[in-house]
Amino acid sequence: MKANNRSLPQRNRNSPETSAVYNSRIIVALSFLVAIIMILPIYYMLYLSFSARGKEFAFPPTVIPKPFVVGNIVQAMKGDTLPLWPNFRNSLTYAGLATIGALLTESMVGFAFARLRFPGRKILFGITVGMLIMPFVVTLIPRFLLFKQFNMASGLTPLILPVWFGGSPYGIFLMRQFFMSIPYQIDEAAKLDGAGPWRTLWLILMPQALPVLVALGMLHFAYFWNDLLGPLIYAQKQDSKVLTQGIIFNFMSNWSPTWNLFMMASLLMILPVAIVFLILQRRFRQGFLFSGLGGR
Repeated sequence: MKANNRSLPQRNRNSPETSAVYNSRIIVALSFLVAIIMILPIYYMLYLSFSARGKEFAFPPTVIPKPFVVGNIVQAMKGDTLPLWPNFRNSLTYAGLATIGALLTESMVGFAFARLRFPGRKILFGITVGMLIMPFVVTLIPRFLLFKQFNMASGLTPLILPVWFGGSPYGIFLMRQFFMSIPYQIDEAAKLDGAGPWRTLWLILMPQALPVLVALGMLHFAYFWNDLLGPLIYAQKQDSKVLTQGIIFNFMSNWSPTWNLFMMASLLMILPVAIVFLILQRRFRQGFLFSGLGGR
């Protein structure tokens, strides 16, 4: 009996239930560690943003900056040399118009690849998928020379116009995958009711594509909002510079950058995208799940 009693804890320790508990604890601990690593840069940005000038790198550091300068919010938007409000307006115009154009063209092209039958459809789709591996920088010089021939190589137009004539290969692929998941009998029923492909797309399929459009729209808006390379090439005039350019030229153009205002401006720049993502994160996940790319 004594031997049997001693062996019971050993069996319980090696039971599947006990192993599952230990594994779950290890996973939770690792997840917590990864979360701390991910949050630490954001915390440091917040710390520098509300620090006083000259006190950003004070030693020993404190958990909360002393003094805690809330006025950096207004001062950052005023800028060191020029205010950032015009740059904010330009970024909003660029990101908003480019996102709308990308969603419209990607929806139409994805619909054509998924629901219409025409010669060369598979070849064109193969070329579109092949464009996914082509870096953006490959088309920089040809695009610039093309717009230069039309005297349009300045301002936001060269950044917005190409998006309205094709969008991105990834967006086309995502929309095509979503439209492929919808039964074709819906198109046939709409055809019997007298609806053509155009009405079928906008009145029947597009309302169902709202989660995918939200996910794509968030990705596109974040990309255009944070874009710096394109504006550096085309937006050379002061009245067309975007927010990324304004932040760099205001706070990082001298040998003694104002780190607190630079970090505050960067924080204010990522804040709108972060808020939109937090509000629409459920739609964001649904977009990839419904398109067949998010896994189950």
